Amino acid sequence: MRQRFGALIADAVQRAGRYEGRGGQALLAQEIGLSPSAVGRMLRGETLPDPRHFEAIARVLNLDVQELLVEAGILSPESLSTPSQNRATGVGSDSITLGQAAAALGITSAVGREMFIAAVERLQRTERDMEAEGDGGGGTAAHA
Repeated sequence: MRQRFGALIADAVQRAGRYEGRGGQALLAQEIGLSPSAVGRMLRGETLPDPRHFEAIARVLNLDVQELLVEAGILSPESLSTPSQNRATGVGSDSITLGQAAAALGITSAVGREMFIAAVERLQRTERDMEAEGDGGGGTAAHA
């Protein structure tokens, strides 16, 4: 997986043209938000970047992040389908992550995704707290 990802990124770097030659790797690293040594290890297929950098890598290299992750073998094509595409009703489905749900809803920015995930996790905690208190959800408004 690391080697495939590195090869895909190296090909995109070559196509982009502006990141080759002297200082190109440092420029790429700066635009992505990684250290030049981390970019070198990624391009050689030695390591995968932290997932929070996938969007920046795709944006900088003019790639579709979902296609990149599927082609690299990091995600399966099925993991990108919406819940309704996976089964008749996706409600209550454990088959997708909150990040995938955000993407399926069109929330693509890192900040928007973080806000969505935080809101859902807060709602889940509130539900668990209400159940623990014996309030099946029909009680007062959510606890702050």
